Amino acid sequence: MTSDRSKYALRGVLEGQLGPVTSIAVHPLGTYVASGGECLILQSPSKIYRVLPSFQGEEGTKIWHLPSAKLLETPAGASDRGYTMAVVWITKPDDAEEGIAFGTDDGYLCVWRRNGVNFTEVFSKRLTGGVEGQEISSMAYDPSSGHLGIVHRSEVVHRFIIDGAMWPILVKSVAIPKHWPQAVVFGQSGVRGPELWTFGREDGVIHILNDNGQVILKSKDTGTVIGHAAINMKEDALILDDVSQGIALYKLSGTERLKTFSIPHSERRSRNVAFHDGASTVICGSDHGKIYIFDRRTGKINDTIHVGVKEWVQSIAVSKGIDRDAQGF
Repeated sequence: MTSDRSKYALRGVLEGQLGPVTSIAVHPLGTYVASGGECLILQSPSKIYRVLPSFQGEEGTKIWHLPSAKLLETPAGASDRGYTMAVVWITKPDDAEEGIAFGTDDGYLCVWRRNGVNFTEVFSKRLTGGVEGQEISSMAYDPSSGHLGIVHRSEVVHRFIIDGAMWPILVKSVAIPKHWPQAVVFGQSGVRGPELWTFGREDGVIHILNDNGQVILKSKDTGTVIGHAAINMKEDALILDDVSQGIALYKLSGTERLKTFSIPHSERRSRNVAFHDGASTVICGSDHGKIYIFDRRTGKINDTIHVGVKEWVQSIAVSKGIDRDAQGF
């Protein structure tokens, strides 16, 4: 892995996740990395086979201790859950309890609590999705309120509160007709918690739900197919993956596109987007093995990272590490 302008350097490779990586999340302190995807198992030196679906929920979710690059032991032995499609870290400002929550393409929500250097499963339940899709497509967590937001590929949006035992307590589930959520994030805080923003892929509509997840406060039609999204409240900025062009920049309070960071592409595939370095830069993957880092204000490319293969770079994550910024791709 190299970068054109040498502003980014490879710190290490985390081994253990075989096959496509559908999601990645870095611990807020940069101490752990969790990833999700399908599970593959090596049966011979020359062939790789998919394992039975009954193992995919566990084997498809991996956690590493980042400073040592050590793959940690994770729970196993649960029933069929499907590929892991979304993962977030669960942390609390005034509590040492922490862990991860992940969702699968069969609609399962699972929570693992950290117990020393290992993790224990404390919750697993299949949620009810929309009529056209059970898959959990995205998740978001707000540490200050303990709220967990979850969207299915079709219509349904859930809001939970994570209690002291790391159990998700349902606040509200709503179905938004003709809405196909691709991403979910938390916005401005209200009396009972933050607003919940859900981004539709094919419909291209952003719905903003109130602090209890029951009322749609506002809807914005972007007129584009949305692959992913990220917001920065401090900078009043919103970025979207416009799958036909690149990264689209908006003000949170407006609907007019301010700027487009063009990304070459041959297919209309979803790419994760992220703010970085105090939101002064934006990052996006590609369908040809490159990660693009743009200056948010000038729109110019700061650097381009080559992952070494001309494949789809779908999942990226950025977190403030212990001593410096740490990126996961």
